[in-house]
Amino acid sequence: MKIHQLFLHPVKSFAAQSVNSLIYDSMGPIYDRNWMVVNPEGKALTQRVIPKMCLIKCTIEGNRLILNAKSMPEISVKEPTNLKEVTVWSDTVKAGDCGDEVASWLSQYLGKAARLVRVTEQTNRQIDQNFAAPNELVGFADGFPTLIVSQASLDEFNSQMETKIDMRRFRPNIVIAGTEPFAEDSWSTLRVGEIEFSLVKPCSRCIMPSINPDNGEKEMQVNQVLLTTRRRDRETYFGQNATHKGEGTISIGDSVELIS
Repeated sequence: MKIHQLFLHPVKSFAAQSVNSLIYDSMGPIYDRNWMVVNPEGKALTQRVIPKMCLIKCTIEGNRLILNAKSMPEISVKEPTNLKEVTVWSDTVKAGDCGDEVASWLSQYLGKAARLVRVTEQTNRQIDQNFAAPNELVGFADGFPTLIVSQASLDEFNSQMETKIDMRRFRPNIVIAGTEPFAEDSWSTLRVGEIEFSLVKPCSRCIMPSINPDNGEKEMQVNQVLLTTRRRDRETYFGQNATHKGEGTISIGDSVELIS
């Protein structure tokens, strides 16, 4: 098995970046879901309620985040200066507010009041301790620092689709080639170089895979196929959430060792 694709999502719910390598620190891929859009009360805003968020492209230059969107001027995001309480699902944590300039930019593009926040040393958001140790932290991802999917799973899924979709819909970090479809459902531990990944929880799916990342429109056949092929109990699942031990760089083409 080898790494087939890698994705970075600097801002939660914005466009994914296809990258050649990911650098892991103790919290996961550096810069992944490091920023998040919130409403004035600090609650996370995502594609689930604002699909056009997927059309905002972001790049990292040095330590600076750059945002681009159609009919909007490019904006370079300033470092946060003030702390703000924000809520991601059931977690309320402190985050750095990135200022009025980018808040105005986002509010204009999204058509509703919005602010941008960033993970800081004070954020300290713990991974669910049913699946991780007390000292394991995560940024603004839904719950876990890494999402792992096999390319064969997408290929099998597309065999049920009238129009094929690409992996961006499922927002993984790591895509693995050289497996049977949905082999990841039964994996427990993988190793890539110096990093060991524990696949701790299948990823339940909401409406987001139905959102076309190229135009922000919902294509409901995606969720219909998920319901008919990937339903278990009252949820649909695609991919595996993972925690990790170790730090370093993983790259496309790296060998993936199945430990258990």
